[in-house]
Amino acid sequence: MAEVMERAKAMQMSCENSKQKSQPGDEEQYECQDCKDSGKIVVRHFLKNENGQPLIHPNGSPKYKDIAQQCYCWEKRMLKKRFQNALIPDEFQEARLTTYRQDSEVQQTLFQATKEYLQSFDSIIHDRSEHNSLGFIAVVGESRIRSLDGSARAETKRKHNNFGLGKTHLQMAAAKWILNKARIRIPGDKYRPERTRGCSVLCVSDASFMDELSQAKRMNDEGKQLKDMLHSATTVDVLVWDDLGKSKWSETKEGLYYQIINERYRHKRPILFSSNEDKATLSEKIGYAASSRLLGMCGERLYEVEGEDYRLNKGEHHHV
Repeated sequence: MAEVMERAKAMQMSCENSKQKSQPGDEEQYECQDCKDSGKIVVRHFLKNENGQPLIHPNGSPKYKDIAQQCYCWEKRMLKKRFQNALIPDEFQEARLTTYRQDSEVQQTLFQATKEYLQSFDSIIHDRSEHNSLGFIAVVGESRIRSLDGSARAETKRKHNNFGLGKTHLQMAAAKWILNKARIRIPGDKYRPERTRGCSVLCVSDASFMDELSQAKRMNDEGKQLKDMLHSATTVDVLVWDDLGKSKWSETKEGLYYQIINERYRHKRPILFSSNEDKATLSEKIGYAASSRLLGMCGERLYEVEGEDYRLNKGEHHHV
């Protein structure tokens, strides 16, 4: 820390000296005038005793400690980076809560569930609630419908459709809301006050994500790529998992599902997910242990939904 502080001091002094020698208007070459684009600033913290009173030197001057810390501009850069790394599909870059159509009862249910979750998000993330996740699943799962024959399959699909309700639209809208508005509080200490940072989000689509994990597991790189992917999925503040259970089952994938979900379950890290499977068929697709933990993380925020597929309604709606 001392070395970092000295480097930050030296960088600031160098920038100040350069500014003295430069002509008016030269400061415009920096995006951030506080840190001169170094990403570091030196902040003076006056020391206090246990009772909150300032500590004073014998000569009467207050005691202080200079701390090198990240500049405020760093958060802006990280916000931009989080957007880039969230992996939000291009077709949903413009998805917002305000652009979600609520033409049916099921759409109103989905919207209200998402809205209430986001309204409670601050307490969910900071109280480290056991029930911290939000899930949308089918009343009758896709696997169950596919197992039926002929007319029975078509009729069941018509009565219990789970596609085209707008689940993905709401998930991506929620992801962007969290990226833009949610803050994680970082406790202070004797040298640094409490501060906040932006909330990180990772969005994944089940089929491609599980295939990539399976391929990484087979790579001859001593498990480095798999480890990196799993680390991102298990440690990100919020994991948004679209179409969970879509990937074809395998023993390897079941193990990966459990590893990710169990790690997030243990550390109380939220998962926002949607699935076209029901409780039973989802358990068959991702494994009973993983399913038990995931559904338990939702508590009362698990919604079984079905309704009309609006993508089939003359192309007037674009929900997924």
